Amino acid sequence: MRAIRWAVLGGWMLVGFGCATASAVRVGTPALRQVPPQTEVRAYDVAGASEAELRLQLDKVAPVDANGARHDAYTHWFVKWNFPFARSAAGCATGPVTITLTVSMDLPRWVDAASGEDALKARWQEYLDSLVTHEVGHRAHGAQAGAEIERALPLLPAQPSCEEMERIANLAGDAVLARFRQADLDYDAKTDHGATQGARFP
Repeated sequence: MRAIRWAVLGGWMLVGFGCATASAVRVGTPALRQVPPQTEVRAYDVAGASEAELRLQLDKVAPVDANGARHDAYTHWFVKWNFPFARSAAGCATGPVTITLTVSMDLPRWVDAASGEDALKARWQEYLDSLVTHEVGHRAHGAQAGAEIERALPLLPAQPSCEEMERIANLAGDAVLARFRQADLDYDAKTDHGATQGARFP
């Protein structure tokens, strides 16, 4: 097989990483059951005894994007495609395409929640579940992009050379990724980065 191309896409949410295993983050977080097990769930820690203190921590230690803006959660997905060249009298085509999707999801973890007031814990749980719901939407774009590339590349017509086949296949894959990159942007615009889904704290 010949590795062809990989691309990075992701979606930032609202307004330091401390990594944790998925199981550690899943405790007490029902919405994480929505997340496919192949997703790496990572936590960054925040502490506080009030909404204001937690918001201050989120604004201070949440992930930073390429433009320097902080966001409460982040889903980062990678799509990679590979295929063998299939040579025939018609020219060079792609053989079966193999897609690799790698996803990481960064979420806040309230480390001293056990000592928090019940009302605040309930509000935090609602917020965290809404964050997860929004981020699962971003992850779905990665999965959809990979599935479409897997279907589309073998349908491309054979080319006179394998070099030309590789070029055309990459252009086709890149076009799919560009559409799903825009889908991520449109999704954030439509949901106000998840706020309309309840992902706003306080």
